[in-house]
Amino acid sequence: MERPRRDGVSVEALKEAGLRQNTLRAADGAVRHFEHTFGGLLPASPTAMADYIAFSLEEGLAVSTVGQRVSLLGTWHEEMGYPNPTQDSLVKTVLKGARSRYRKAPKKAEPLSRDHLVRVVQACDDAIVAAAQLDDPKQSLAQARSAGRDKAFFLLGFWCAFRSDELVNLRWEYLTFGEGRDAKTGRPIRNLEVFLPASKGDRGAEGRSWTLHEMSELCPVTALFDWRAAMMADEGPVFVKIGRWGHAGDAPLHINSVLELMKRAIARAGIEAEGFSTHSLRRGFANHAIDRNADVRELMDWVKWKDIRSALKYLDASKRLANDLAEIDSAPVVHSLELTGQGEKIPIASVKEDEPEQ
Repeated sequence: MERPRRDGVSVEALKEAGLRQNTLRAADGAVRHFEHTFGGLLPASPTAMADYIAFSLEEGLAVSTVGQRVSLLGTWHEEMGYPNPTQDSLVKTVLKGARSRYRKAPKKAEPLSRDHLVRVVQACDDAIVAAAQLDDPKQSLAQARSAGRDKAFFLLGFWCAFRSDELVNLRWEYLTFGEGRDAKTGRPIRNLEVFLPASKGDRGAEGRSWTLHEMSELCPVTALFDWRAAMMADEGPVFVKIGRWGHAGDAPLHINSVLELMKRAIARAGIEAEGFSTHSLRRGFANHAIDRNADVRELMDWVKWKDIRSALKYLDASKRLANDLAEIDSAPVVHSLELTGQGEKIPIASVKEDEPEQ
């Protein structure tokens, strides 16, 4: 059988697809800062790069920001076929001195706890009920859709510990809605398979799938079923902007609007939004899982942490956690993640790495 041809395939398009959009934006920002704010010329010499580090610190930029920009500028040189000045011993020594003298303990995002999540979801449900009482049908539609989107966003982001860009880039084509039966009770339950074709931890872009099972409360499966019904959508981005009169946009939410969306939903629940960030869902789930005695090896695979240092950045470390992490040599593939509660183990989902296409 003849395979259908693909139009618009080019090296440049594939190259851009191979880079995460956050990385592309950050690289553009680093180049602009070097050329326009610092007044430097690219390609740069090691001396110019060292001067740029000193200039950036004098400007008041955080050492971590300076280090990230230097790394991105080094990548730019390599991509353009120039010698990488950031590998020079002068630049490495200056950057090391900057970290030694000016580095501060990084600020951690406030974790969005399960109790926070309960309040956010309840506020979304209240907004949906209140929308039905509005006289203006367009305002009613806008409020109901916005609350339904936010509810699905928070629940999926929390239970899958997704990064904000993973949620923003999620498409209906990546979701498979289905039904099955509970292994213990035999009752019918709904399930949802979520596929991510690429993510930060998936360097080879091989893809990864999560299968979520219906839960009795705070259920992401129910929220996504309801959100799909409200949108009547089978393709396109899952999380989109909702206009003043309820119109759903065709483009995904902009990554820079995610924090505003989250803080607005958190404040609507009567919670002080200061301190929360786009990492709060991911960090909140990780701490919740540890509190519920999840196996640390399984948690590391679930949240896509490649090493112990990454885990400790997100978790409010305890003595037990530190001891558990110290014993880990490698994280095995996880078939399911279970949280212990009320004397029983509760499986919330399963995860698998997709096999490379033959």
